Amino acid sequence: MITRIVKMTFQSERVRDFLENFEANKTKIRGFEGCEHLELLKEEGREDVYFTYSYWQSAEALENYRH
Repeated sequence: MITRIVKMTFQSERVRDFLENFEANKTKIRGFEGCEHLELLKEEGREDVYFTYSYWQSAEALENYRH
């Protein structure tokens, strides 16, 4: 199992765009072959910093998703 944490910092005017995009695509990502878990986290005290936290069955599954 692979645990993947991605930290993202956005320009404040782009946060809403990111959140809308994540909302529109989270079900698709969660349904991707090999994805066991996906959640979105926000850094406390920061409105522009988010993390995705996901579990993948294998490095190959993660690579397939990334491409």
